[in-house]
Amino acid sequence: MSSLVFALLLILPGLCAASKASNSLLVESKKELFLSAPSFAVVGASDDETKFGTIVFKTMLEQGLDVVPINPFVPESQGVPTLDSLADIADPARTSISVVTQPAVTLQILHQASTLGIFAVWLQPGAEDATVLDFIASANGTTSYIHSAAVVGRGPGTETTAPCNIVNTSAPDVISTLVRRR
Repeated sequence: MSSLVFALLLILPGLCAASKASNSLLVESKKELFLSAPSFAVVGASDDETKFGTIVFKTMLEQGLDVVPINPFVPESQGVPTLDSLADIADPARTSISVVTQPAVTLQILHQASTLGIFAVWLQPGAEDATVLDFIASANGTTSYIHSAAVVGRGPGTETTAPCNIVNTSAPDVISTLVRRR
């Protein structure tokens, strides 16, 4: 074994650990940014109490947040009239949205959010796929994104040659974050 390979084997675990810690700080700062918005919307809230979008919406209401449901297929969620789309949000630049939809719908929502200048977007578990994550990676607007994918970043190196994956074993979701803040 060459001395360079041996040195890399000694250094790499420390670099990966440092990258994981850095990634954790990034996720925490994005959570705080998301929650700093004065207004919120939940895309995918419905009239079905068992659906995750409704549970997210109800939790945000219980936390006293100024939140509206977005769902063009139902008239209300938790007694609050739904908006048909992000375009109906009064002040998109001051609104964070939680997205609880299938990935194909999520991609449409992300395009709309980017166009409208939505403040921050938090994709709940299951709302993302490779296409959605590619969109987020290539986004160059002012919107901040949080997603719950298991691999949330890469360690030292480029995206294609990174020597370690940073696996988020406690993928963020808005409900657990809000409950912890009580």
